[in-house]
Amino acid sequence: MNPAFLPASHRYLLLLLALGAVALTAVVADNGFFWDGVLQASRYAQWYYDTGFRHLLVPESYDSGHPPLLGLLLAGAWKLFGRSLPVGHWLMLPALLGIIWQLYRLARRFLPPAWVLPGTVLLVAEPTLLGQSALVSADVLMVFCYLLAFNSQLSGRRGWLALSLLPLGLLSTRGTLLIVALFLTDAVVLQPWREGRRLSSWLRWGLPYVPATLLVCAWLAFHYQAYGWVIYHAGSAWAGNTQVVGWSVRLRNIGIIGWRLLDFGRVALGLAALVIGVQVLRRKLVFSRDAAVLLAALLAPVLVVSSSFVPYANPIGHRYFLPAYLLLALNVLYYLPRLRAGRWVYAALLLSLLSGHFWVYPETIAKGWDGTLAHLPYFGLRRQMLTYLNAHRIPLGQVGSEFPNAYPLCQADLAADCRRFAPKDLSRNPYLLQSNVMNGFSDQELETLRTRWVMVQEVRAGQMYFRLYRRPE
Repeated sequence: MNPAFLPASHRYLLLLLALGAVALTAVVADNGFFWDGVLQASRYAQWYYDTGFRHLLVPESYDSGHPPLLGLLLAGAWKLFGRSLPVGHWLMLPALLGIIWQLYRLARRFLPPAWVLPGTVLLVAEPTLLGQSALVSADVLMVFCYLLAFNSQLSGRRGWLALSLLPLGLLSTRGTLLIVALFLTDAVVLQPWREGRRLSSWLRWGLPYVPATLLVCAWLAFHYQAYGWVIYHAGSAWAGNTQVVGWSVRLRNIGIIGWRLLDFGRVALGLAALVIGVQVLRRKLVFSRDAAVLLAALLAPVLVVSSSFVPYANPIGHRYFLPAYLLLALNVLYYLPRLRAGRWVYAALLLSLLSGHFWVYPETIAKGWDGTLAHLPYFGLRRQMLTYLNAHRIPLGQVGSEFPNAYPLCQADLAADCRRFAPKDLSRNPYLLQSNVMNGFSDQELETLRTRWVMVQEVRAGQMYFRLYRRPE
């Protein structure tokens, strides 16, 4: 699809969305690394940058088991353009622009001409996609590769499919799961068994997956040979997340996954999908082949990714299901032109997704702050608190804090200062820095801080706050 031959209105919208991506990148360019980006982007990249790429593996002490492609890319960008926060954010921009283009391609393939532009807007408005777009995140790169692969399946471009799969397995262990999901989706899209049992047809269908599979296997073998484990090990700081749980916790995990699919304004999409599903079952709406392809494309990542989380004690992040959110929206969009009140439903869906950036739960409920743009005040508030601590000569080592504020300043902010906050311990810390962005405070600890400790400073912006407490004398 050549952009030069697109309708003028389509070119204008794509240009507007591209300028929006550029503007967002410019606004957040000086923000530090956030959430898991500190480990998988900053920490990995600094290792490669400092060692001159002499070692492929990062030290085992902070090896999370994830492949290091993002860290390598970021370190390479630092070597070319200088080690700074803006370089990391601008590194994400090509992937953001690619995501916009791939979403437009999907809208144009599955929606009537009058719905292509509003459909593209709704897809781009996905709150977790926007939240991750403001960060240096492997998930942004994975979403681009996933959408490119899906579009390549639909258009029969097997070479592009093979190329798009290669980075997936090297960005994250979830990328390997997404390759499996794409493989299952491809089985529905192309249905290779319809051509009989000819070896050539099966080879043509399966060949694009071979290079990525071999690359992932090579990485796992190399990692195992060096460290004696893959994905996780018993001594890892994240070993507790891999503990097998009983059925009660598994059911709870399934409920959390359902919550993630509906959270941050997606509940309207879920309700619309439920109504549409009932209409399809009652045969008031036609279940076409395109509808079957979209449904398979939605179910594949949900089921494959869920299978790796449900049996274990690991936390389930919103960003883990990003491809599924986009495909859920596309499934609903497919039927909107066939509904009498389709345009009104569309307006409600768009408003609901935009409202997702304002969904803040009570302190006692953990929130995925990297899942929307609601996290943006974090960086300014944190800087204000650091300024206050420095001005009052309070050493960071005397201030307990929690994730995502637990990393050294040189890793989170690329500062020359490598001080870090002390681990949270209410029985030892003279001071505690608490924020509603931190999910690691128990209900009892929050109550203790409110009723027994002395709050000496509070800063607020948007829906977020930081509070500095002093131990009572």
